[in-house]
Amino acid sequence: MEIIQFELGDKIEPVNDLILCLGFFDGVHLGHQKLIKRAKKEGYKLGVFSFNQSPAYVLGNKTSDNCITSISDKADLFEELGVDYLYLMDFNKEVVNATKDEFIDQVLKQINPYQICCGPDYRFGVRAEGDVNYLKLFFNVKVNDFENMGGNKISSRNIISLIKEGKMEEVASMLGRPYRINGTVMVGYKKGRDLDFPTANLSLEYEYIYPLNGVYVGYAYVFGEKYKAIINVGTHPTVNPLNEPIIEVHLLDFDQNIYGKNIFVEFIQYIREEKKFESIDALKNQLGRDKTKARKILGE
Repeated sequence: MEIIQFELGDKIEPVNDLILCLGFFDGVHLGHQKLIKRAKKEGYKLGVFSFNQSPAYVLGNKTSDNCITSISDKADLFEELGVDYLYLMDFNKEVVNATKDEFIDQVLKQINPYQICCGPDYRFGVRAEGDVNYLKLFFNVKVNDFENMGGNKISSRNIISLIKEGKMEEVASMLGRPYRINGTVMVGYKKGRDLDFPTANLSLEYEYIYPLNGVYVGYAYVFGEKYKAIINVGTHPTVNPLNEPIIEVHLLDFDQNIYGKNIFVEFIQYIREEKKFESIDALKNQLGRDKTKARKILGE
């Protein structure tokens, strides 16, 4: 897959016989996947157009640029789906103030797609004045309906809400895979080793959505290998309590030095809330029960 990064006003080389999918695609959830797969079936070259930052963040509608998937996560998922070109545009103040006609003339007409695919709520241009009906005045546009699951719309917004509620099974059902983050293992307080429960403290590579504070079971990928894991999201209130939550990962049946290494973590199931224990022994006993539960859920 070729990644084409550009800013508004840059020259973009057109690609003949290209179907272009439009959207921010946070999460690349099942609705996004269905749109891309339908476009792929047309048999033409396939492109995806997205932004390098969340439009809601740049517009000031949210306080941080946190999302379900990083740019690199998206690129990997698009490539798995058979996308040939990823058009990644810098979403800056110039784009915010661009009219719907400037967006069409300076971006879409330069790419010159044979067909455009998008959802019914796709908007563009200053104040989101451009919509699907306006696109149809200039391009061959195929609109894909929303996907629903259990009576709920599959959307990035709904998935973010579920992540924040710790409902990882529902998240996975809408993403088509477990919620996944990656980060670099940093040196922590090393108190977990004293508890016979060493943890990898993650410095996240991206502003991912933080799950609900608590303890989860899942998987960690280290050196290309998959390990069962217990994941704590929180401030570890019993030992060296913190002011802000962090993500710590205990890998089962693993004893290697991975400081400075990049690892991937998948959240499978929330198992309990994080709490302050009356003693270190009480904490150790709970951690033992957590290990047993993790093995039961994930399989021996």
